Amino acid sequence: MAGLDVEDERFLTRLADRMPGDAEILARLAALRLRQGAVDVARTLAERAVELAPGLAEAHAALGQVQARNRQIAEARASLERAVQLDAGLGVAWMHLGEVLAQAPDQIQPAVDALRRACGLMPRDPRPLNALANVLMGCKRYDDAVASYRSATALAVDPNPADMLNNMGVALERLERRDEAVAMIRSAALIRPDSPAIHDNLGNALLGTARAEEAEACHRKALALGARGAETWSNLGNSLHRQGRLDEADSAYRRAIQINPEGAKFHTNLALNLLLSGRMEEGWKEYEWRWRDHPNLPSYLIERAWKGEALAPDLPAGGTLLLQAEQGYGDTLQFVRYAPLLKSRGVTRVALACQPELIRLMETAPGLDLVVSETAALPAFDRAVTLLSLPGLLAGLPAPQDFPYLGVPKDVKAKLPDGPAGTLKVGLAWAGRPTHGDDWNRSIPARMLDPILDVPGVTFYSLQRGAVGPRIGRPPAERLVEAADLCADFCDTAAMLKGLDLVISVDTAVVHLAGALGKPVWVLLPSVPDFRWRMEGDETEWYPAFRLFRRKPQQGWEVPIARVAEALRARVTDGAS
Repeated sequence: MAGLDVEDERFLTRLADRMPGDAEILARLAALRLRQGAVDVARTLAERAVELAPGLAEAHAALGQVQARNRQIAEARASLERAVQLDAGLGVAWMHLGEVLAQAPDQIQPAVDALRRACGLMPRDPRPLNALANVLMGCKRYDDAVASYRSATALAVDPNPADMLNNMGVALERLERRDEAVAMIRSAALIRPDSPAIHDNLGNALLGTARAEEAEACHRKALALGARGAETWSNLGNSLHRQGRLDEADSAYRRAIQINPEGAKFHTNLALNLLLSGRMEEGWKEYEWRWRDHPNLPSYLIERAWKGEALAPDLPAGGTLLLQAEQGYGDTLQFVRYAPLLKSRGVTRVALACQPELIRLMETAPGLDLVVSETAALPAFDRAVTLLSLPGLLAGLPAPQDFPYLGVPKDVKAKLPDGPAGTLKVGLAWAGRPTHGDDWNRSIPARMLDPILDVPGVTFYSLQRGAVGPRIGRPPAERLVEAADLCADFCDTAAMLKGLDLVISVDTAVVHLAGALGKPVWVLLPSVPDFRWRMEGDETEWYPAFRLFRRKPQQGWEVPIARVAEALRARVTDGAS
């Protein structure tokens, strides 16, 4: 391409010397100079072309490209819109107009429409397809982006389209098609082994396939190749965190923050690493960054944020503090325990806005005066705070240890199905929510549960919600009694749990519900678990009746499952004696 530009430059320069008043030649030469990086020269040529021929679409298109390069977005849009008005068949003008429009959040669909128009007018050119794919990536339409990248790659004149392969791999990774993503980005890295960005993206994709050591090597390669951004250091931190090398991860996250002190994601990653390390005070403080610049944060959580002060009854809403649920069901179930402490801080009334599925259950929690759906109209309140901010704000008070702190409403009719008399009743859940970012690390294929299911003297009840069969499988129906499908909401599930002797589960919401009810729970944890479980020990300060079974680094689930089966046999034997 560079050789062609040189030849074109010589040819167009000679023509411009011979015909200095030919606007079309000047416009073409302006576009070429812009590709070569001579922006000021390109501007002079484009402005002269527009002056000579104000009705020439190519002249306005060339000027629009120069203005876009100079970040004069409004001027570029006006020039490119003028170009397509003058010649609706000028594909390159539609392409650049789409790229300019995409920079305005409220113009994404017009940008997509303009780029699709360019693709139709330039069917043999990969550039508008690539530009379209980039815009689709930005608005999280990853399936469409992958399709556009594939089409662009097929058309590419360059036999080594590394950038398109890299971008397609990133789109596949966002679609959780992780093995395909690794293969695609690895191909890009083979073509351009000197690209820091490609190695960085490859590391991210590898981390999603549980290859943290390979991911670390990729991020270190990106840094060695000259990557200087905070993102790469944070990515390195993620790969170290996943290996349980928390001190090294801490250093990497702090380096990212040093480069970009206002990067909320980097502070949040550091917070989770600190909390997992047991450094709670600093961890909860850093965790407040999770809401900085968050696009979905309700304005009242900024304008009326509670900082721990007393809320007297003479305030406009009677001294009411609104607790806002956040993240998953399990987080709400775990952290609502802090509600009773708020009155000791001088809060007059406490209201909770939570997931609709949890409302009836939350009404049994102490310390709450009102429970409403987070999707409905909110009650009057004076201040508001999210549930997971409470541990940091109440750090001077001991974490509540009153169990149970949730109960089963009296009107709940659900009942655990009968099993064989004299057997131990054990609930079983083996998969978490598939949309959880760490679910691939915490869920267990059902086929691996046989050592547990083989323990005699036990009636197993399935507590597994959702269509997990295609994703991770289900044990044969004759091996356990279905309980989850008999539950309409969490209150029904709570009633089922009350009838069980024991719950065995991966880290999912049912664990926290059982814990809040004071039930004994055995939790199967990955080698690097969620922050609340720490890195070591078979007990947890969050739930005194819990026992933790941890998977070791570089090992599968077989060992902790065998330990659970052995402990269950002992429990059955002790119960029979």
